Amino acid sequence: MFPEPHVEMIEPSPSKADPFSPSVLEEMRALLARLTEGRPARAVDALRVAQERLGPSTAPSVLSRAALELLDWGELFDLLADSTVEDVAIQHRRYVYAFRHGRWCREGEIRDPHRLWGGIRRVCEASGIRTPNDIKPAAEGSFAFDLPDPIGFLTVRISWSEPPLVPSSCLTLRLARPGRAPGLPQLIASGVLPAEAWDYLAGVIARRGTLIIAGPTGCGKTTLARALLREAARQFRMVIIEDSYELMVFWDGRPESDPGNIVHKLTRPRLPGEDIVPFSAFDLIVMALRERPDGIVVGEARGPEAFEILRAANTGHGPQVTTLHTDSVERVWSRYLQMAQSHPEARDLPSRTLAMMFAEAVTAVVVMAYREEGGVARRFVETIAEVMPEVEGDSDRPMLRIIFTRENGRLVPASRPIRPGFSAEEMGLAALPWRGGLHVW
Repeated sequence: MFPEPHVEMIEPSPSKADPFSPSVLEEMRALLARLTEGRPARAVDALRVAQERLGPSTAPSVLSRAALELLDWGELFDLLADSTVEDVAIQHRRYVYAFRHGRWCREGEIRDPHRLWGGIRRVCEASGIRTPNDIKPAAEGSFAFDLPDPIGFLTVRISWSEPPLVPSSCLTLRLARPGRAPGLPQLIASGVLPAEAWDYLAGVIARRGTLIIAGPTGCGKTTLARALLREAARQFRMVIIEDSYELMVFWDGRPESDPGNIVHKLTRPRLPGEDIVPFSAFDLIVMALRERPDGIVVGEARGPEAFEILRAANTGHGPQVTTLHTDSVERVWSRYLQMAQSHPEARDLPSRTLAMMFAEAVTAVVVMAYREEGGVARRFVETIAEVMPEVEGDSDRPMLRIIFTRENGRLVPASRPIRPGFSAEEMGLAALPWRGGLHVW
């Protein structure tokens, strides 16, 4: 987007001066200002300057930290480098908390809040995120740092609030490392789900079915969805549509992270004071239909896009994987109905019509949990239910049958899958010890 001017190579200092001394940092900041010519610096700019000033033999961790120092994010280096940290919260400009191992922990205070918050604002602006102002005192968005280890390729989803929404500046950073996200072997080994449950879910994807993965915040919905979509990308061309990068099934530049034939798109809202053309989930679905997709995935269902998910699935564009927030399989339909009815084209549709669309489109529902077992916080699949393809009797609800349930700390087979096209026999799972009689409705 911006031309990159020539920056003269600076030989490493033979005295091996401290790369984080004030004099060296100021020298690198001057080089960074010359490189960016007044625009907000990106991580790639900061890394380039650090490499040229400190030399090619500098340790990756030193280069990574130096790049963050140049972006004025240096005080968060230890937290961003810690792979066990999933979220970072900064309360009232200076008090830092980290979410790791299922708990929030106090991490201390920011020494120079003015520098850090200025750095956060500049990185957001470099990533096209409209930062808080008098018109809209809040911001949300996603960006990435592609730096040497221990940071690596790190995606950051930011939620930022300013007065008068809050007494003083607060933000939360959701951290994810898509190139290092756990795949099938790790999910099975860590007890998220057993191999036979994975075989069922992967079979649904292979047969172009639609999966809904539900659960509370932080239970691993996105991790499981990402693993399933990477499996789907081996066979299908997928278009993923999201409001912000969460599924993150995209290439981070490393051969081992190549997701296959996947196109990842973000919606673009209309922002106050900007004369731009917005792109809604529906707009991007229309575009995707012209790109010969096998499957259209509409990220997380939070509102009106829930209706678009049904519409995309019912036009034959499967496989589909989406996530939603709820805490039990019994509440999946009521939550989904509430979101679908917020769509302008679905407000006047009878709930039975939406139930029939859901029953025809959705193959199965996965419910995940995140709680302590034996004193250890664990993520796992708690229930898998298949959705029958019709609404029975006078009910305005789709019928769900529980086919895997958690007993004694393990997910085990329950009712035999019988949905046409996805039965146990058709999916090669007839030999599992199925039982019977488990229904939600």
